Amino acid sequence: MVSKKAKYFNEGLQVTFFEVIYFKSALRQLLIFERISILLVNDGFISFEINHRKMSISRNDILVIPKRTIVEILTISNPLKICQLSFTSEFTFENSLKKPYIGYFEFFITKYPPALALKNKEFLRVIELFKLLDSKAKSSNKNLFKREGLLFSFNLLLYELAGIYNKYYHHIPVMHTGKEKLVLQFFSVLEINCRSQHHVQFYADALFITPGHLTKTVKVVTTKTAKQFIEEALILEIKIVLQNNELTIARIIEELQFPSASFFSSFFKKHTGLSPTEYRLRLNL
Repeated sequence: MVSKKAKYFNEGLQVTFFEVIYFKSALRQLLIFERISILLVNDGFISFEINHRKMSISRNDILVIPKRTIVEILTISNPLKICQLSFTSEFTFENSLKKPYIGYFEFFITKYPPALALKNKEFLRVIELFKLLDSKAKSSNKNLFKREGLLFSFNLLLYELAGIYNKYYHHIPVMHTGKEKLVLQFFSVLEINCRSQHHVQFYADALFITPGHLTKTVKVVTTKTAKQFIEEALILEIKIVLQNNELTIARIIEELQFPSASFFSSFFKKHTGLSPTEYRLRLNL
């Protein structure tokens, strides 16, 4: 059984800190098929078969397991001590500080994710961030800033991992399928152009494919459509610029190249339940 240390936030996030596991069945409970999982081994080892390929991780190793990954746990040490984080794609979007899909993390979508062997200082930093995130998840709901504290803790951990990966492990041969490579290219183009380009056609043209092929490929790899990612990225950009009170709504509409004020307002309200003005007022409050 999994202990009561596992905590959920909005049912989109599960945090497990220094969990001691004795049976494979307990570890399986933590690896949710429809979520992204980050697994850090504090002590012991695990051997897996991930998407029909065998691999193992041991002390100081960290592994990201994308959603919809076929995982068979072959053996574990007895006992096994781990930290684990799992979250939905929706939680990532709603609680990321900047990126709609945090495109830095290629291993969020790769079919064969690499395990990272952390250096001791990196391991200790990651442990401290797990501890911080765990404490925020366990804090009382009466805490006025619980959500904000959890948001920043979640992002600190993810960006720490992104920094470690990009600095030390960029040379690891990540085996992307052709579809995954296309999706990563789409994310790169989206990051640069999401403010001004709102249609699938632009991104398909940039990648020299048809809109239908782009939509189908993104859907297969991520379970979401290209249009959804474009809209989510745009909503995030709108939320960011609305924080700047010196920018008028009219100026924001112009900068983000919306055809009209009414279209801008209805688009934002459809995705957030608030008009841009209402959202800005809440920020100021």
